[in-house]
Amino acid sequence: MNSISLPVYQQLLARLNQMPIRGNRHKMAVYVNLNPDQQQSGESSLVAPAEEDAVVAFNILFERNNGESEWRLMTPLRFTD
Repeated sequence: MNSISLPVYQQLLARLNQMPIRGNRHKMAVYVNLNPDQQQSGESSLVAPAEEDAVVAFNILFERNNGESEWRLMTPLRFTD
């Protein structure tokens, strides 16, 4: 099973809550930088998709019951610290 750190998950959820999404499902791409010189040592960091060395690391699916309910994770991931 794949894993994601809780701070990264919370960052994705914060981005998701800022988007004007009308549907009940949303797939969000997570990008990483391919250049090892620009990666932080020991920490994984998300980058904007507009960066030239950024590639999609994986996609995460979120779902909610209606427009007012909270988003929940549908992709089977384990949380790490």
